[in-house]
Amino acid sequence: MTTRVKLWIAAACVLLCGGVFAVLARVSHTHRTSPQPHAVSIDRREDWTAFGGTWGAVDGAMRNNSDERGAKLMNGAVDWENYSVEADLQLLGESGDAGLILRARNEEEGVDAYNGYFAGLRDLDNTLILGRADFGWREYVAKPVVPEVRAQQWYHFKFLAYGCDFVASARSLSGKTTTTAIRDPGCLTSGRFGLKSYATGAIWRNIEIRPATRADEVAMIGEAPPPTGVATLEVAGAIPQTYDRYFQPLYLAMRDHQSDPHAVAISSLRLLSPIAPTEVTVHGVVTLTSPVVFIQDSGGGLAIEPKDAKMPLEIGDEVEAHGDLFVRDYSPILKNASFHVLWSRVPVPPVSVTASQAASGNFDSAFVEIEGQLASQEQGPDHTIVMTLTDGSQSFRAIASEKNYSRFPWPLKEKSRLRMRGICTVAPAYTHNDTPFAIILPSIDDIQMIKGPPWWSAGHIVAAAMALFILVVAIQAIHGRIRTLRLRAILEERERMAHEMHDTLAQSFAGIGFQLQAIRDEIGNEAELNQHLDLATELVRTSHDEARRSISALRSETLEHEGLLKALDGCAGRIVNGGCIRVRCASTGDARTIPLRIADALYKIGQEAIANAVRHANPTELKIVILYDRTAIGLTVQDNGRGFPANEDAANFGIRGMGKRAERIGASLEIHSTAGEGTRVYVRAPLPQGKIPEHWRYYIRRIW
Repeated sequence: MTTRVKLWIAAACVLLCGGVFAVLARVSHTHRTSPQPHAVSIDRREDWTAFGGTWGAVDGAMRNNSDERGAKLMNGAVDWENYSVEADLQLLGESGDAGLILRARNEEEGVDAYNGYFAGLRDLDNTLILGRADFGWREYVAKPVVPEVRAQQWYHFKFLAYGCDFVASARSLSGKTTTTAIRDPGCLTSGRFGLKSYATGAIWRNIEIRPATRADEVAMIGEAPPPTGVATLEVAGAIPQTYDRYFQPLYLAMRDHQSDPHAVAISSLRLLSPIAPTEVTVHGVVTLTSPVVFIQDSGGGLAIEPKDAKMPLEIGDEVEAHGDLFVRDYSPILKNASFHVLWSRVPVPPVSVTASQAASGNFDSAFVEIEGQLASQEQGPDHTIVMTLTDGSQSFRAIASEKNYSRFPWPLKEKSRLRMRGICTVAPAYTHNDTPFAIILPSIDDIQMIKGPPWWSAGHIVAAAMALFILVVAIQAIHGRIRTLRLRAILEERERMAHEMHDTLAQSFAGIGFQLQAIRDEIGNEAELNQHLDLATELVRTSHDEARRSISALRSETLEHEGLLKALDGCAGRIVNGGCIRVRCASTGDARTIPLRIADALYKIGQEAIANAVRHANPTELKIVILYDRTAIGLTVQDNGRGFPANEDAANFGIRGMGKRAERIGASLEIHSTAGEGTRVYVRAPLPQGKIPEHWRYYIRRIW
């Protein structure tokens, strides 16, 4: 195979791999940027993000009960490109619009506070509108809907985005469809979808999303390309057209929404008779729609039980209510009420009060703003969160519905300082007679955290104490480990020295002794020379024994492996080997592990006491006793010899050595000697008392 053929094959392989990679990348990109066809789940609260409004799931549909201008509820991913959204849509109020958002991003709370496209139905001029929002509204088209847009009537709405083409259609219950489309040359190519209402509440149900293709676009508008979108205000003659479109419907609405001149002010209702219900008409603005309707005028608030529970009211609606008034302790309640919606307007602002003012009952049924410290929270009935708060000496409850699609942007922790807006009520149904009043929150968005809980809570103190305890244990374990390693290094060095002494000094003494004995045997009967040789031989033997004992003392293997008592027993056996001294060993108390430093010192003290007894006391019995107790260990070496001669230099030197060893480990040394009765050496050494239980120390030793 020539080089040129090999190059062609290599190039073909590279091109093939590149093609496969491009296909896979395209498939991955398409999968990532195209939503999968599915019905949008209303109940998955984590998929939705609210920007204003009062959102909730009602009978399998999404509902916004607020007349807020520009309430949005968003879903999806910002990299979705070509897709369509369908839903059944109903406007709840008049003089507003509602619909769908496509290709949105950078959403914020506020009117048209996002980048994206909106298509919807507007009842003010009975049109299907389509436009673009870039933190400001540009309306491209407003096409009249046949027959017309009516509140509380269902429409099937579809909004499609393909490339830079945008198509919207609305089909009424009569089966008539209105369709409009535009092309935006500088379009936004991707973004999320959402629901939006303006100055009215609305309901969306049967929400579905699916990828969009050119065939889907052709099915809606045909083969002809849509016209380029131009903002309405940029079209010549748009202002007179807007005047005819908007102001004439407003004039007609004013004529059709006349209020009752005999309506009673809410502040005057307390003056009516509490004995029997009174039929009255009141005028106010809706401040809450669920679980009970509340309205408010300039004089106060009123709770209302509507005759029709499904009456489509939104927060901010200006209404007239007619029904039977029942006077309660602090404020009346209107029952069996019917409503007449006058206008849709901006919700009333709250009145800022303290907990003490709210507890007086003067603000019952009023929309208030109040602060308090969160004391506890619990799950209430019907998907509600019930919070108990305190402010000074006053405590109160706050009730928020989890059906709302707003979410806490922060964890709700106890002892947090919260500010909230809601309806103040003293009704026992909400206070349960545990607190003087309760706050009914329209939505979770009406809660604001002013200050988080203090760090020095009981849980944090316990955690800090546990961390400090673990740190102390770790430091103690490390310190003990270092001391153990240091002592082990010392013992290893002593072991090495013992082996060297055994291999050199002890062997030399043995060799010298053998040589002296050989010289004595060869000399014969020269008495004086034999005497000197005998003395030299005895000194060598004595030095050899001392060297052997020193080597034994330097070695820690026996002490570490057999324990203190067995080590002393073995030492005594070696010293009295071949003699007539009987050695008895015993221990009392619960045997326990002794630190090597203390065990080594006691061993050397006991060894010195045994050697002194054998060398100087000429005993027939030697007793070694170890006493264990909770805080110390005692060692007794007792003989029945002739007593300890205090005037001998060797003995005095040995006593001083034992005293210094006892002093190093903080032990007390007692020596009692009686002529003809023997000597008793007693040493008592304190054992280290850890700040942790014994079994914990055992586990730490096992770890280290």
